[in-house]
Amino acid sequence: MEVAERLGLEDSTTWKDLDGNNRPFRSFEVWQNIRSRKQPVMWVNAVWFSQCIPRHSFHLWLVIKNKLKTQDRLAVWEAGSETNLRLMCCPLCMTDRDSRDHLFFRCSFAQQVWLTVRSMVNMEDIDGSWQSILGWLDLNASSKKTEYIIGKLVIAASTYFIWQERNNRLFSNNKASAEVVSEKIKGIVRLRLMGFKLKSGATNQRWLKKWNIVSSEAEIDPG
Repeated sequence: MEVAERLGLEDSTTWKDLDGNNRPFRSFEVWQNIRSRKQPVMWVNAVWFSQCIPRHSFHLWLVIKNKLKTQDRLAVWEAGSETNLRLMCCPLCMTDRDSRDHLFFRCSFAQQVWLTVRSMVNMEDIDGSWQSILGWLDLNASSKKTEYIIGKLVIAASTYFIWQERNNRLFSNNKASAEVVSEKIKGIVRLRLMGFKLKSGATNQRWLKKWNIVSSEAEIDPG
């Protein structure tokens, strides 16, 4: 304090970083020092990427981590009476207890949605099993190609709106058809694509045409 005053300096709080260097105190520096570190998972760039829709990405992260409150997890927690647990079934197809792997996309309702939207990203060879979806995400997570970016958007939007429809049926008794849910998915992805800055070229033009976007709606510019 006295030294600082003699030198005409103001007091400041410093924080020693991981390399032992004194740095100005910021919450960012504290967080970098105290947080645990692990190797990034293979699918990280499939969930979080610059063109993502944040709420969809957060939901997809929960899906991948299997953290949604599906009926199979509630049964493990023994939530509700034994009678209620026996009566649990998927609100979408009414044939099986819902789970992550059932909802995305083995449920007959979800399967209809997936079969409709996957054709928009040339993913006809990817079936409705979650392992198949996750394998595709792992394989193409870091790709910068338009095709794979759109594919990631479609997968995230599909899980988001199928889960939303599941909750609507379970808690408010509102029902939408698989066609309506599919159109919601295509609509939100199309809206996101309209904000893309795409390089000019025949391939990107084909994608714009496939999604019914005229060139003037999407900026054709390297990005």
